[in-house]
Amino acid sequence: MQDGACSCISVQTDLPPIPVIRFQTQMPSGDSDYPYGPAALPQLPAAPRSTVYLSADGSTDPGGAPIGIFWNLQDPSGAYLPVDPSTSAWHVSFTPSRVGMYTITLEATELGGLHQIGQTTLALSVGPHPCADDGIAPPCSNGLPVPGGQFYMGSPDGVGFSDEQPRHLVTIAPFILDQYEVTVGRFRRFVAAYNGPPADGAGAQPAIPNSGWQADAWANGLPPSHDYFQFTIASCGGTWTESPSSTDALPMTCINWFAAFAFCIWDGQRLPTEEEWEYAAAGGSDQRTYPWGDDPPTIDRAVFGCLYDGDPACSQADLPYAGSAPLGVGRWGHLDLAGSVWEWTLDVYGPYTTAPCDDCANLTDGMGRVFRGGTYVFGDPLSLRAASRYGFGAYAPDQGRGFRCARTDMGAGSLPDAGSQTDADSETDAGLATDGDAPTDGDAPTDAGWIDSDSSTGADAAQ
Repeated sequence: MQDGACSCISVQTDLPPIPVIRFQTQMPSGDSDYPYGPAALPQLPAAPRSTVYLSADGSTDPGGAPIGIFWNLQDPSGAYLPVDPSTSAWHVSFTPSRVGMYTITLEATELGGLHQIGQTTLALSVGPHPCADDGIAPPCSNGLPVPGGQFYMGSPDGVGFSDEQPRHLVTIAPFILDQYEVTVGRFRRFVAAYNGPPADGAGAQPAIPNSGWQADAWANGLPPSHDYFQFTIASCGGTWTESPSSTDALPMTCINWFAAFAFCIWDGQRLPTEEEWEYAAAGGSDQRTYPWGDDPPTIDRAVFGCLYDGDPACSQADLPYAGSAPLGVGRWGHLDLAGSVWEWTLDVYGPYTTAPCDDCANLTDGMGRVFRGGTYVFGDPLSLRAASRYGFGAYAPDQGRGFRCARTDMGAGSLPDAGSQTDADSETDAGLATDGDAPTDGDAPTDAGWIDSDSSTGADAAQ
């Protein structure tokens, strides 16, 4: 070797493979339709029980060696999940059943050389989608028309509970019903504007005499002030928060019957009658067993039985945003008519009769007020039927009860709603009062639909 000459050994660096995770929350239109990744997440989380599609396209070895792929998925509890078709496929899918954060790990391994491994991880959030972040913007506050017609209210003999009989023919005029249950965000505006009970007669169903607010009888049905209103709601618990938060699209709970009625009046509406409510839930003349039809309930159709978040334990996470079970949509587009939270109606809880019912309501015969639709806590599918009915004292708020509002369909030639408001400064607000409807000890009927402190559990225990 000559002086100054270099004796060198060429060394080529063998770098590990570079894995790339891309994903899609809708069915991809092709191999390139995976727009999301760890650095480009979608605005909304993946929905529970939806299909998530994963791609390893773009994964490569810097040295050009062929690579193999291995997927490793864990749910929020750390349990490992299967993927379809296999953990070694470049395009896979899985169905997240639990709410929370999922860990998706992709390994790329050299098939030759040093068999080096490269690894990357994606944290994927799974949860419900709000109708709007503030719980107010459309469609959260939308009302949907329900055409008038006739249907048989209640259940045939031998079906359901005794308070659903006798089955009887009911005629309903066209009306408009909230698409969603009233949300925390909507109710927050009402509380902010609250300065006392509604005017006497407000919120009436135009076809039903004496169906509006009764100022004298219900004088103590609402809190006396804005501050005390907030205090009573917070004391019950439920979904309410004092300041706007991520819970604003949840259904509002811990509301007694008076406060529900007063909100609807403030919103230019009224409480639906029990007859209107069942008509909408049964799809009118379709006579559906459930709002979606006659097929049995599933967690994709109704939020019930503490099943929503996929965790065996019951928690507040089992009550998602309003409208989180889209497969349970009713005939006219309404959501959560089965499950989520019970919903107050106008009627007194009492026995049915065979008398003709043409836009009628029971305002005197019985005790307490009717609520409908089932709740996220109850696991009994019978409670989710359109005909299922329950009663409780109007004074009693509850973590499992909410409501939605209705109004007369002005486009159908109906009379103006006596309780409608024309501007935000008209009659603002609500009420708590000693309840003339409230049951006394020993008065509760033995019918299966009456909820008392001995028969109720969870969200339906007496407050």
